[in-house]
Amino acid sequence: MLVLLLGGFTTAIADTLAPEALIERLQAGGLVVYWRHAATDRSHDDYDLSDMDDCEGQRNLSTRGREQARQVGKGFEQHAIPVEEVLTSEFCRNWETAHYGFGRYEIRTELYNLPIIQEDERREDLIEGLRRLLNTPPEDPRKNTVMVGHDLNLRHAAEVEIEEAEMAVFEPHADGARLLGTLQPDALAGP
Repeated sequence: MLVLLLGGFTTAIADTLAPEALIERLQAGGLVVYWRHAATDRSHDDYDLSDMDDCEGQRNLSTRGREQARQVGKGFEQHAIPVEEVLTSEFCRNWETAHYGFGRYEIRTELYNLPIIQEDERREDLIEGLRRLLNTPPEDPRKNTVMVGHDLNLRHAAEVEIEEAEMAVFEPHADGARLLGTLQPDALAGP
């Protein structure tokens, strides 16, 4: 049984693209990039979300996180990866990641941080909303959509787990979004 489980896991990993091939595929467009917000200051938790414009009550980006976000934006530019739109959760760490990376963003409620939501129906709506976004191709097939979200949302919507600042790249498909692979910010360093 263990051999069968490990065999399936190995096959799933073997089916994803290496970073260089993934970057080439992104250059062609038509994909959806789910970017978990950059590194945060873990000494500070979310404690007051009553005003989402007030970043003081939230866990925010660290200095390293701001550097990672800039590195990703610069990497997209250096590798000529075209971006149609940048969507983000309304949490400060997310829109700041989008801002430092791309200088532009649109806040989307479908990307709200899942652990905060207590109502089952609302949680399911968020998960389904993210699945739809992951499977929605950019209007211009030569460009890509970038979403800046949270880890748990992606785990529930696509059964994919990524670290802070890591990106999961999906190809919209009739059978549901397909994971092509993941990228660390360092993979985008230099052309």
